[in-house]
Amino acid sequence: MRAALVPLLAVGLGLALAPAAAVEDALPAATAAAVPPEAAALEPAPDGADARAIAERVEDVFRGSITELAARMVVVSPRLPAPRELRFRSWDDRPGKRAFIRILSPPKDAGMTFLKLHPNLWNYIPRVERTIRIPPSMMLQSWMGSDFTNDDLVREASQLDDYDHFLVGIDPAPEGVGEGARAWVLDYRPHEDAPVVWGKILSWVEMERAAPLRQEFFDEEGEKLRVMTFSDFRDVDGRPYPHRWVMRPLDKPGHETRIEVEEILFEPEIEPGLFTKRNLTRRD
Repeated sequence: MRAALVPLLAVGLGLALAPAAAVEDALPAATAAAVPPEAAALEPAPDGADARAIAERVEDVFRGSITELAARMVVVSPRLPAPRELRFRSWDDRPGKRAFIRILSPPKDAGMTFLKLHPNLWNYIPRVERTIRIPPSMMLQSWMGSDFTNDDLVREASQLDDYDHFLVGIDPAPEGVGEGARAWVLDYRPHEDAPVVWGKILSWVEMERAAPLRQEFFDEEGEKLRVMTFSDFRDVDGRPYPHRWVMRPLDKPGHETRIEVEEILFEPEIEPGLFTKRNLTRRD
């Protein structure tokens, strides 16, 4: 298994001005096996650049330590007569490896809840008044019929602990940001024994503010399966936080899921009992 958005190890590489073969020679053997063709267009990373430090910065921008988030999710699919929308509120305790999500709308889904207490995940379904445990084998299943997975939302896989991280180079003109912005391009490789689902993740991180820009997810054979992009950056407590996330599965033409963040709080006060199984069935 393999998965998620990730950190980095210090490696300075000269890529851009060299042919692709030279790029592959510069990378560790595991990384060189799947160097993307666009790598030859990257600029070399400066000596001493620390991939893990970059990953820690972007993780802090995106997740902090504890966050509370309210968002609207829009699912687009050729099989749906119209885009499907739902609203939810979530809490993420990164150090404690805990998460809680409550669905707010539409009415038929309102009151559904999810609780992660590492390594377990529970889901309460109010219309049948039943709580079920979601096994690890289902972490890659669709979350609420979207193109995001259970793991994407509750983050069971650790983006800092389950991967080795390599700095591929610098993208001098990354998509989706203003003129003059530059981005680190990072390669995340899962540990052999890590409980993750992806064979590789490439991540674009804006150099100046450590804002997440883009992630590409690959299977163990090196096939790119999905792309996630971030945009609509707004300052939140000094962080350039993306208020629009878009997930596109490449094997499902016409499918797309957008998460539009309505509110994000860093280090909020957590009410006692939030991360408990009893709270699953509580009705606000």
